[in-house]
Amino acid sequence: MDITQLGWNAHFANHFKSFHGQDLVPARVVRAGGGFYSLLNADGEQTATLAGQLRHVSSQDALPVVGDWVAIDSPLEGGIRIYAVLPRQTALKRAAVGNRKGLAEKPGVPQVLAANVDTAIIVSGLDNDYNPRRIERYLTLVHESGAAPIIVLNKSDLCPEMETLRAEIEAIAFGTPVLVTSARIGEGLALLAPHLGAGRTLVLIGSSGAGKSTLLNQLACADHQQTSEVSAAVGKGTHTTTHRELFPLPGGALVIDTPGLRELHLWGESEAGLASTFPEIVALATQCRFSNCLHESEPDCGIRQALLAGTLEAARLESFLKQRAELASATQRHELASQVAQKRKRKSSPREGKRWHREDEDE
Repeated sequence: MDITQLGWNAHFANHFKSFHGQDLVPARVVRAGGGFYSLLNADGEQTATLAGQLRHVSSQDALPVVGDWVAIDSPLEGGIRIYAVLPRQTALKRAAVGNRKGLAEKPGVPQVLAANVDTAIIVSGLDNDYNPRRIERYLTLVHESGAAPIIVLNKSDLCPEMETLRAEIEAIAFGTPVLVTSARIGEGLALLAPHLGAGRTLVLIGSSGAGKSTLLNQLACADHQQTSEVSAAVGKGTHTTTHRELFPLPGGALVIDTPGLRELHLWGESEAGLASTFPEIVALATQCRFSNCLHESEPDCGIRQALLAGTLEAARLESFLKQRAELASATQRHELASQVAQKRKRKSSPREGKRWHREDEDE
């Protein structure tokens, strides 16, 4: 297999030059879990574990995830080991959620959902899953990652108001393609064809029951992922997909399927993603008298004037302010966590020095 078919490009080739002469080869992560990683490269699919240095030194968000390119050694008796993760071109990140089993997450720490994605397909069902405010949150997540977003409104066969809802999403999408499909019966899938170029990587994100796995199975012409019906009792989907996995499509594109997210806590090193999701609000803010206007009760607030004039919806502003506060909180928690980590490191350094000194004396 030619690794360019897996998304290998000049960016990764350039960064891999530092490993020349070390008997390492590149591979792409297609599955991860339980300390084991399934990889694809020119030799086919292989299973690997982390080398000790990478396992103990890396922060949680620097460890390999699905979509990453990694440097691995040749198969040995002890198995294949991953020695390094190549710098990512894009990374879908959310703020870590609690202390879920197996994630070792801490406050102020990001969780990488997928790496090196060219296009993120935000899938929303045109049933009880439909929620413009949630779509806005996914747009911010994708814009911040560096990937290009596409919005897919799925289950058109169940929605008589399809065109009305499409127009509502197009009004908040600001140029992001909005496609309408019915993955269950195969309608509208041809609209995705221009985005499925050979070597391109896409990721499917959205709530459980939105139809991500059904969409994948249709695009792959195979039942890669199990699907299930949305609960008639509560109108919500079940978590049929339990892990992230990368699948090559017949036409040469690669698609990462992901479990539905119960919680989408935003993460960002800047407000660039937020600005891309709410460009009209950012533009209105330039008309405020004060540069640090909070858009609450300050005089001559351009955003409040737009509300009074009816050119800006209150729900849209509320969504913007909520996301901005959430991103600011995540940044503060991250800075605090970094300070705590640095403090612990400084405290441990003298102890380590004393231990090494004692060991030298014993010798």
